[in-house]
Amino acid sequence: MNQSKSFTAVILLLLLFPAASARQTAETQTPGTQAVPASYSERFEHEGIVLDFEVRALPSAAGAAARLMAGTDAVATFRLTYAKTGEPVSGLRPNAWIDARRDLTVSGEGACTDKIRTFMGGLLSARADIDLNSYLLLTLNHDRTITFINPQISFSVTKLEGIVELPGVGADWALAKDKETLYVSMPDQSAVAVVDTVTKKLTATLPTGEKTRPMRVALQPDGQYVWVGLDGSPFVVVIDAAKRGVVGRVNVGEGLHTFAFSSDSKYAFVTNSTSDTVSVVDVAALSKKADVAVGKTPVAVAYSEASRLAYAAALNGETVSAIDPRAGRVVATTPTRRGVVALRFAPGGRFALAANQLESTVGVLDASTNTFVGSAEVVKSPDQIVFTDRYAYVRGQESEKFSLIELGTAEKGKVSPVHITAGERPPSRLPGEIGVADMIAPTPDGNSVMLANAPDQTIYYYTEGMMAPLGTLSNYKRRALALLLLDRSLSEVSPGVYTSPVKLNKAGAFDVPVLVDRPRFTHCFRLSVAESPEAAKSPAASLSVEALFSGRRFRAGEAAALRFKLTDANTKRPLGGLKDVQVLVFEAGVWQQRYWAAEAAPGEYEVKMEFPHSGIFRVLLRSASRGVTFADLPYTNVPVDGGEGVGSARVK
Repeated sequence: MNQSKSFTAVILLLLLFPAASARQTAETQTPGTQAVPASYSERFEHEGIVLDFEVRALPSAAGAAARLMAGTDAVATFRLTYAKTGEPVSGLRPNAWIDARRDLTVSGEGACTDKIRTFMGGLLSARADIDLNSYLLLTLNHDRTITFINPQISFSVTKLEGIVELPGVGADWALAKDKETLYVSMPDQSAVAVVDTVTKKLTATLPTGEKTRPMRVALQPDGQYVWVGLDGSPFVVVIDAAKRGVVGRVNVGEGLHTFAFSSDSKYAFVTNSTSDTVSVVDVAALSKKADVAVGKTPVAVAYSEASRLAYAAALNGETVSAIDPRAGRVVATTPTRRGVVALRFAPGGRFALAANQLESTVGVLDASTNTFVGSAEVVKSPDQIVFTDRYAYVRGQESEKFSLIELGTAEKGKVSPVHITAGERPPSRLPGEIGVADMIAPTPDGNSVMLANAPDQTIYYYTEGMMAPLGTLSNYKRRALALLLLDRSLSEVSPGVYTSPVKLNKAGAFDVPVLVDRPRFTHCFRLSVAESPEAAKSPAASLSVEALFSGRRFRAGEAAALRFKLTDANTKRPLGGLKDVQVLVFEAGVWQQRYWAAEAAPGEYEVKMEFPHSGIFRVLLRSASRGVTFADLPYTNVPVDGGEGVGSARVK
C-alpha cells in the first residue's frame, strides 16, 4: 500500500480500512488545502475479475487546482478486466452509489449488500448521497416550465424533483456535453434560455435579435457550439457552450432551418426552406462556404458517417440530395415522393429512415448505394424518428399509436412496422402545440423509451418486445412540447471502462457500493472528501423547522396560512432574511403545489394557499441557501375537511 505521509485528519480515516489496496495522488500544497489529494483509487478482485475504482477531481471553472474537496466536480471511473489476461470486460451495466458512512467501520459484504438492496428499492427516503445509476426525465411544457421527473423512485414523496420557470414558451432544446447546461429556444421572447440542470435554475437569457424567432436548437458533435435557427430570417446564431454566450451569427438562406453536422464537427449543414438550399458552414471560421441548391422546400438534413456526405430531403421535392461538404455541391440524388419531413441515420451511419408525412410511409435509404431499399406504411402523418440500438420509433401526428421498426430486417429491405398504442388521443388533437422537438426519448438501458403524449398530459414507458407500454408517469397536468432524458448513469466510454460525472457536495467519509451483474458480485469501496476552505465562508447547511400550524385542521376551498419557524440547528437562533424558502404541499399521487414563503416575522415564514379538496396532505420545506432539500426534513401531515362546491385545483 502506497500511503502519503501527510494525510489530514479526514484522510487518516482511510487507514482503518485494509480491505483493498488504495492509492491517492496529491497536488501541490496550497494554504488551506495541504495534502488534499486530486484522486483516489482502489482495487478489488473477485473470481478472476479485477475491478478498479477511481475518483478524480476536475479543476474548477475559475482555474483552482483539482482536489477531492466538498463542492468539487469529479469523474468516477470503474474499470473491469480479466485478472489473467488484462482484457477488458465489456458490455456490462454496473450499478454504483456514493453514500456517507455512518460510523468508522468498513461496510462488510453483508452490510454492502443490504445497502445496495435498499438503494435499488427506489424510496426517496432511502437514497444514496450520489446515485451513479440515475437519470431524470425532462419535459418542456406548454405553460413556460421545464419539469424534472425522477422515473426511478417509488412514490414516497413525489417523482417531481424540480420545476424551472422560463420567460417564454420553449420550442426546442439541446443539452450540453457535460449534461449540466440546457439551452432552450423561446420564439416569443427572441431569446435562448440557459438552464443549469444541477441546480435546476434559469441562469441566463441570451437575446437572438429583435423580432427574431429562434426555433430549432442543435449541439455539434464535439460539444463546442450550440446552433440556433432563426426561422423566417436568413440567419442562425452560434452559442459557445463553455462560455454560455453568443459568439457568432451566420448568414445562410431564407426560411425554416434545421441542422446536421459532420462527425468531426468541421462542417454544419443548414436547411433553408424558402431559398430551396442547404448552406454548408465552415465551423472553425463560422462562415458560409456554399449554398447548395436542393429540392423544393428542404426541411430535413442528416449526415452519414459511412459515406461522409450530408443528405437533404425536400417536402415539396422528389429527390434526396447527397452533399459533399468539401466540394460544396450535390454529388448524388435519390428519387423519392413528395412529403418527406424527417430524415435520420440509424446507428452505424449507413442506413437512414425517411418519414413521408403525406403518404404515411417510412423508407430506408442506403447511403452506400444512394437508393431506397425498402418502405412500408406507418402511423398516420409521421413526423419524428428516434432510434434505440435495435429499433426505430416513428411518431404520427394523427395517431395515438407509434410504429416500431426492427432495424436489422429493415436494412435488408424488409420493413415490417408494429403499431403500439401509447395514449388515448393523437397529437393532432392539439394542433397548435405540435412542435419541432422530439417527443420520444431512449432510456440508458438501450431497449426502452419514454414517450410523451401532450393531449393526455402523460408520459408512457415502453420496453421493446411488449405489445403495450408497461406504465405511465404523470406530467402534473402539463402538456409536454418536448421530452429528453438527462442520463447521469455509468456509461462505457471505452471497452471495460465505465464512468460518470459526479458532484462532491459535502465532506466526510463515504462508502461506494458497487453491483456487477456478470459475474454477479458486490463490493464496497471507500472514499474520503475533505472540507472546502470556502465552507467557513458559507452559511451552515442546517436548520430546524417548527410547523406552527401543526395540529390544526383546515377546510377545502378556504384561505389557509401555513407558517414555519426556522432556526439555526447549531446556534438555535432564528434564521431571518432567507429568500429561497420553498414549501411543497401534496396529496400522494393526486395533487401537489409549490409556494415561495415570505418572512412574516423574524425567523417565521408563511405561505397562503387553498387546499383543493378534503384529504390528508403533507407539507415539506426546503432552502437551497441552507443546503436543505425536501428529503432532508420531516414532513407535517395536515388534515383537510370538505368544503361545499370545491372542485379539483390545477396542479403546478
